[in-house]
Amino acid sequence: MDLHQDPIQSRIADAVGLALTHTGEARRELAAVGVPAIGLPVALGGMGLGLSADIAVNRELGRALETVPELRETVLCLELLADAGVDGLGDVLSRIHEGTGTAVTVGLHGPTTVRLDGDGLLWGTSEALPAADWDVALVRAATDGGGHRWLLVRPDGATVHREEAALLGAPAARWRFEAAAGQPVPVVEAQLRRAVAAARTRQAALLLGIASRALDTARAHVGRRLQFGRPLLEFQTVSHRITTLLGDADGWELLLNETAWAHDRGTGAPAAAPQILAAAAEHALKAARLSLQLHGVRGMLAHSVPATAYRLATVEAVRLGPPAGLWLEAGRARLAGAGV
Repeated sequence: MDLHQDPIQSRIADAVGLALTHTGEARRELAAVGVPAIGLPVALGGMGLGLSADIAVNRELGRALETVPELRETVLCLELLADAGVDGLGDVLSRIHEGTGTAVTVGLHGPTTVRLDGDGLLWGTSEALPAADWDVALVRAATDGGGHRWLLVRPDGATVHREEAALLGAPAARWRFEAAAGQPVPVVEAQLRRAVAAARTRQAALLLGIASRALDTARAHVGRRLQFGRPLLEFQTVSHRITTLLGDADGWELLLNETAWAHDRGTGAPAAAPQILAAAAEHALKAARLSLQLHGVRGMLAHSVPATAYRLATVEAVRLGPPAGLWLEAGRARLAGAGV
């Protein structure tokens, strides 16, 4: 079994890691090393390296505990708009490539809470979104009769209002639409499935990065911490739990890379993305909890790595849907593929 990282992925991860050591705003520093352009298609001004490059970026963000959720939302929104024939996005793309622009989706990852009235105007409040202000939002709005439509909305202080929110201390925002106008956008089902699969795979990479940092921190701590004159790591009840999660991590990393590789070649199975995200979410939560437990009171300090990893894992594990729902989706997809 070859667990060595692809050389290109290693260089991308090194560049991201270096960018995050700088003192500037994270999005700008990442833009300086080509993020998110690395994985975006050439048609959107990107380098076209695909999802295999994106997972290297997001795994490193997870390890650094710099989740930057607006980055993944922006890429998802752009992928949905790539073939929609929307004009006037040049200024938005320029800002995104500079690290100052943001795009979001509303109502995509669960039941939509925004509705479209008979005059084509939007009403309602979004789910909790990344805290960053946005240049464009792709809104899935409910229509009369139980259907939905996609509309592209630009910020308008008169009809779109920000409401501050928080997720376990992480900043977030909800957006209230009051007679907001939007541009209808055609989003075909195949395009939607592919973009969501890519978003889930990126999120899985982030979660595996968080888990890796939590486990590395826990392993270093129990190697130093003495109990009865011996390092904690020498006690089987400690070492076996860490070793089990490290072994799991190797397996999930292989599955993550396989999922991204298949997606880039257009051969990804419908069950692959929900499966790897569900597995990564559960793994990250287990790793973060174990790290917090092994650190004891030190791990409960708000600024500590274990506490930070736990908070981030808890938020990011359900950002694109709870693991239980993802497992059900993956199972149904496998049964459908088997003709059951």
